[in-house]
Amino acid sequence: MRRSAVVRSARHRLAFAFATIGLLASMAVGTGSAQAGTIAPTGISVVASTANVGLGGAVPTVLVQAGDPSISLSITLTPAGATFNKDTPLTLTPSIDPSVGGQPQGTFSPSTVTFPGGVSAATFNNVSYSAVDNGVILTASAPKNTKVASGSTQPFDVLKTVLTLAQGKIPAGGVGVGDNSCGDGTDEPVCGIVVLPNDIQSPNGALTLGKCTPNLGCTSGGQIVQFVADLGTLYPATNPAELIFRCSKQLCRNTNNGIKSFTLKVSQSATGPLDHVSQPCLTKGVADDGLGDTFCTDYTQSHRDNAGALILVLLFTKDMRGGM
Repeated sequence: MRRSAVVRSARHRLAFAFATIGLLASMAVGTGSAQAGTIAPTGISVVASTANVGLGGAVPTVLVQAGDPSISLSITLTPAGATFNKDTPLTLTPSIDPSVGGQPQGTFSPSTVTFPGGVSAATFNNVSYSAVDNGVILTASAPKNTKVASGSTQPFDVLKTVLTLAQGKIPAGGVGVGDNSCGDGTDEPVCGIVVLPNDIQSPNGALTLGKCTPNLGCTSGGQIVQFVADLGTLYPATNPAELIFRCSKQLCRNTNNGIKSFTLKVSQSATGPLDHVSQPCLTKGVADDGLGDTFCTDYTQSHRDNAGALILVLLFTKDMRGGM
């Protein structure tokens, strides 16, 4: 009888031991699965862009004027697959690229976006910046208690004016950007008129007016005129398009050397400094400077208007950015 009792008691202890080991094994598997399925974020990656629908040529990733809510932000948590465990606010703050210098003059609207919990990437539309600034950097920051490193966009310019051009609807006499369409009596220090008698090849184009900053190589107090579109083969050098720059009498004062003492600084890149000085055209009406470039300043057509403003005519075959 005693022996039977001892055996039964040992069996009960053995069964209990197996049950306990089984429970611990089950708990370990469950914890491991939870850890494998959740990756805590350590950083943020953010990219800014605009739709740029139908635009061709050298199109910047962000083409926007101050106050226009057309910036989209693509925000991704890092490392890959990381997620917040709940909806988390991200603060959007501006700074200026050190190569441009200075402090931001504007703010982002909205100034905060909510990143959804449980996802590793999200897109936020209808973001705007309130001022005309070059080299704007947007930084997205999570709350400090999350210990997630902030992320920043590449620098982009926010323009004074973006004028959209549509194929087949561009006036033959040209279209101007700025106050009074850059016509007589404008109050712009520098503005531009693009003349495109053969239209454009891309569905859409843009003519913009932006800020002159020292990193661009333009004259302090001036502005940058930019034309963006795909021209294809519509404008050979012998029949070029024209970008007419108007510089105010105050900024471009008369000199003893006349209009040829003034030069245009230009670039065919969507961003960056105006790294070329437009040379005089060899022949009136022909986009050839004798150096292999298919853009040049036609000083024969350039002049001063009745108000004393300087008019310089740039001949070109591809989209251009430029300033005085």
